[in-house]
Amino acid sequence: MPDYAALDRYVEEHMSAWTDELTQFCRFPSESTDLPALRGAAEWIAERLDRLGARVDTVELPGDPNVPPLVIGEIGDGPMTLNAVQHYDVQPAVPYELWTTPPYEPEVRDGRLYARGVTDNKGELMSRVWGVEAYLATLGRLPCRVRFLVEGEEEYGSGHLDQLLDLRPGIRKVEGALIEGGGVDLVGQPEIVGGVRGIIVVELFVKSIAYDAHSSLATVLPSAPARLIQALATFWNEDGQPAVDGLNDGVLPPTPAQVAIVDSTSTADLADRKREFGVDRFLGGMNEREAIRAMTFTPTCNVQGLWAGFTGPGAKTITPAEAHVRIDIRLVPDQDPTAILANLRAHLDRRGFEDVKFGAKAERERAYWTTPDDPLLDAAARVSEAVFGRPAKRRLSAPGTAPMWQVCGRDTIRMTSLGGGHDDCRAHAPDENYRLDYAAKAAQVTARFLDEFAAIDG
Repeated sequence: MPDYAALDRYVEEHMSAWTDELTQFCRFPSESTDLPALRGAAEWIAERLDRLGARVDTVELPGDPNVPPLVIGEIGDGPMTLNAVQHYDVQPAVPYELWTTPPYEPEVRDGRLYARGVTDNKGELMSRVWGVEAYLATLGRLPCRVRFLVEGEEEYGSGHLDQLLDLRPGIRKVEGALIEGGGVDLVGQPEIVGGVRGIIVVELFVKSIAYDAHSSLATVLPSAPARLIQALATFWNEDGQPAVDGLNDGVLPPTPAQVAIVDSTSTADLADRKREFGVDRFLGGMNEREAIRAMTFTPTCNVQGLWAGFTGPGAKTITPAEAHVRIDIRLVPDQDPTAILANLRAHLDRRGFEDVKFGAKAERERAYWTTPDDPLLDAAARVSEAVFGRPAKRRLSAPGTAPMWQVCGRDTIRMTSLGGGHDDCRAHAPDENYRLDYAAKAAQVTARFLDEFAAIDG
């Protein structure tokens, strides 16, 4: 039996220094619009993986210096290889005024480190690195090969990941993969998932007149915002549930085993979520059991942002010439993002909204699920339960998206999650944070998982 007590002590003794290095990593404002910061974050993690002892390969897309590099760090050997799928880019930090402290000036408060990207995904990435370091320092040679795949476009659709991976043939052919992080609910119970949703992100816009007009002409000139609002009103029913034609095309009916896992999930945390978000009911009056099923098996349709005209202080009396909205749609197996995007276009055209145009670029990612009885999920559950001291909750899929189809889909690679991302970490929101005690547990879980993964047969 490996001496995990020594490993756990190593983690506890190093958390202060590790917190300092995570603080350094989080100082990079590595948003999609800041290529120097993205490259700085890539260089930082490449150097850290090198210090870990990994064989580091920084992969650039030939002829396009504006694409952030893929950092590959491989360590260990043996017949089994685990791809750890990670990223160093972060969501936009705006609006800055809603942060208690500046998003790129990390601060520890009440046992949590606050910064943009600290959970999603820099903290969860570093917990993986720390777990490998602790294993090497206390248990010796790794029982398997670990390959970190750290990209810089995950938050914006992983648009070049396929091309970057193709530059290293065979890199996808492994025995298992880890999603970027893992979940811990509001009462400290770890969550294990075997899949991720897909996503479409698309911008729609209307241009109704040549240029902004004086608002006295609003009785005779068409309003771009009003036209866009009319179009958007057709996307949802009166209960706020999606009503886009063909939104459910390609959805695979759940298997009895999948339904059984979803229905075995406690609904208590859904009641907690209502309190956390300050709502007294779910859309359509769904109860907690119906909400869990919807969050797993049903596509979403969501407005990310809506903008038009003048929104600064004071007033500017104009009839806006343009209006814009950004939509995201979360997909489930086996939906084709291209087909769903075409259905969205047809939905608008069918109702006479041909003037509502699509932006030039749409993000597209397919969903990808591992079968719920796969031994990789059992391994993740065992080590999570051992470290967190609570039974692990099993979920078919994370509610969010990661590029697991690109990494795993071609060769049908099994995947799972593990880590310490707590439900109130505020990922993608102001005051994002990472509980440092959970960061330590995530490192301990990662180290134990390597032994479990190496022992999987078939």
